[in-house]
Amino acid sequence: MTELPNEDIISSLTGTALRVFVYAVKKGKDIGVRETQRDLGLKTASHAQYHLQRLEQISLLDRNDNNKYSLPKEYESLRSLKIGILTEIYVFKGWIIPSLGIFAGFLGASIIISLLFFFLLSNPLISVIFSSTSLLLTAIYSSIRTIQIVKSFKKSED
Repeated sequence: MTELPNEDIISSLTGTALRVFVYAVKKGKDIGVRETQRDLGLKTASHAQYHLQRLEQISLLDRNDNNKYSLPKEYESLRSLKIGILTEIYVFKGWIIPSLGIFAGFLGASIIISLLFFFLLSNPLISVIFSSTSLLLTAIYSSIRTIQIVKSFKKSED
């Protein structure tokens, strides 16, 4: 992930403000007050407007002449977003995917494939080899992510 100018501000967002910012990143185009209210299920348009204006004040959104909000130039190509210390999300073609979702998907698919090897091929050796390889890759990925998180945590403390 590239360093963003307001990364500390983004990582400190919580609640509805965070939902509105992630919504803007997901949309990738101009968003309006009513559209934001409707899509995020907010009770009133003024509630959506408050959060959009708040994000504008901290330079995470820009307002154009049509009273629509868009991402500033530096965030237009944003594809991953770190939220807090343990959560990172990726935006892919309008889909928001948590990084741990990728991890869980890989592990789940590995278990299913391993069971298929065992029961359909009746070959426990292939199943054990595949399972061991999957667990090894999972352990390597977990270690790398843990090291990255610890380094970013230490960096933020300095």
